[in-house]
Amino acid sequence: MEAVEADVNELMKEMDITSQRENTCLCRPVIINISKTYWGISAKKRPSASRDQELLLKTFEELGFADPYIISDTNSHLETDPLYSVENLIQELQKIARTPAHTKDAEVFLLAVLAFGEFGYFYLPNTPKNDYQERERNPPKFSTNLLMSHFNGIHCLGLIQKPKIFCVQTCSDLLKQKDRSEFTGEIFRPEENRIPIDADLLLFHSTISGGYTDKMTAVTRVARGEVIDQEGDHPACQFVYSLHKAVRTLVNELGEFQLDDLILRVNLLLEEFIDKEHYVSDIRNQPWNIDPVLPICVDQLTKDVLFGTKLNGPS
Repeated sequence: MEAVEADVNELMKEMDITSQRENTCLCRPVIINISKTYWGISAKKRPSASRDQELLLKTFEELGFADPYIISDTNSHLETDPLYSVENLIQELQKIARTPAHTKDAEVFLLAVLAFGEFGYFYLPNTPKNDYQERERNPPKFSTNLLMSHFNGIHCLGLIQKPKIFCVQTCSDLLKQKDRSEFTGEIFRPEENRIPIDADLLLFHSTISGGYTDKMTAVTRVARGEVIDQEGDHPACQFVYSLHKAVRTLVNELGEFQLDDLILRVNLLLEEFIDKEHYVSDIRNQPWNIDPVLPICVDQLTKDVLFGTKLNGPS
């Protein structure tokens, strides 16, 4: 016990002089981007995956963050890949927690997840080793609680008293269009969520998928205004697009801003998207079997988090 206390005291001394270090940065984010998940040998794709990542990279650059560390499912069929299994991803998260660039040498920790899933968890790729050999019939789930647990003050001393932000975008694999004459279908029921008790932590979890706007024609997206992501064949998830737009607007208008300002701005944009039914497709006038809902935001931060161009020089 005395040895642990000594380690903590030593770390606190180091944190007091963090701003004097040459290699200090505001944040080096982590992005987990899963574009495809297999149920048996049947794959479901997230067409928004590349656009989501592109907008996140622009957003982090706007905020003056260092280059993100990206974990993608490009080689998830390999047994050594971080996304091959729950065990592999746990090992990767433990490695990140031990990396000073993400923790001890950064002022803020930020991890973004882009994947299939629901509130409370996301699916791993479950990629077959080849075209004939399937993995599990259902892909493994990775809970957001397990994700966050690797970066609390108990398991990651380098992040004690530092803000830890998790942005989780989980697209529902049940999302589909249906004919207006249909009255049946699976109803989305969020799983029970446990509220994190770790201080200096924020979870921003959205399920507003890119699928809601992917079926729109380009003409319709343009006609419905800036609330819809108009660029490219496959729009980004509306949460990611709204985050990007909110950061860009706040930086231009204020130069610096609180994290609370960003959350409120994002939710206002998503509220407009939902209330005005901008997500309704114009393909055969079919509704969705799952309506979009505002993100869950759990805030346990004990100090203000200030972002903006006035605060951060080149990373």
